[in-house]
Amino acid sequence: MIYRFSVGRLECVVVSDGQPGPPFEPRLEDFFTPESGVPDDVLRDACHGRSTLTCGYNCLFVSTPDGTTVIDTGLGASFLGYGEYIEPLVGQLGGGMSSAGLSRSDLAAVVFTHLHQDHSRGAVWSGELTFPAATAFAHASEVAFWSGSVDLPSAQPHLEAARETIRLFGQKLRPFEYDAEILPGVHALPAPGHTPGHSAILLQSQGERLLCVGDTFYDPLQLTNPAWATPWDLDAPASISTRRQLLSRAADEQLLIHAYHLPFPGLGHVQRDGAAYTWHPLSS
Repeated sequence: MIYRFSVGRLECVVVSDGQPGPPFEPRLEDFFTPESGVPDDVLRDACHGRSTLTCGYNCLFVSTPDGTTVIDTGLGASFLGYGEYIEPLVGQLGGGMSSAGLSRSDLAAVVFTHLHQDHSRGAVWSGELTFPAATAFAHASEVAFWSGSVDLPSAQPHLEAARETIRLFGQKLRPFEYDAEILPGVHALPAPGHTPGHSAILLQSQGERLLCVGDTFYDPLQLTNPAWATPWDLDAPASISTRRQLLSRAADEQLLIHAYHLPFPGLGHVQRDGAAYTWHPLSS
């Protein structure tokens, strides 16, 4: 699946790394749990009979004056971390790139919103760099966290991929700080909570803007219920604060949003609905 659009002079392509469909869509009760602050009855009442979420992996390629970059890289091929059934449904980025006329060897940069495996493993899954000429960018706090002693149970499934990413890129991994311009027209915004260095990426060109929110939300339910956290938010209060801030800005400034995990292509706008928000997808 490929979707082309532009942000000013920045030519963009969303390439899907996969989107599991029924019966392999993840269960909402695994994302929104009593332990993460969402009681079973509250979830049941909010879902209106829906029991799963459509979880996409929407990788965004951007042609900048410094070359083509990709924001997040999917799960990579030969992925069995969610069980054998999911392997054919993800790891499709390479084929999608070929169909879009994008060359792995020509990619100039990789920007990570964070280093969870479903965002970073596509760059390192084979044990070698998928994009050999690319410079990588991740927030300094993200690099420091995964390089240190990680004992949080919810972080363990992502530890191997994060450390492999840091190791393989080596000196080609450039830590950034919030509010930095990483590449021409590509800016890092603070979005901590999901992970310590989780970042939103703002594209700007000729007065047009796009906000890449990474894992700020997984499902429109987190727009109608911004206080809902997930088991994978390492700092739930911070993740909730981030979500409220980014949704407020996106609604007030009418920003186009790229949501990594929403159904392909993950592009849309948000509007205020009282103290909550609603998602309005673009047609793919």
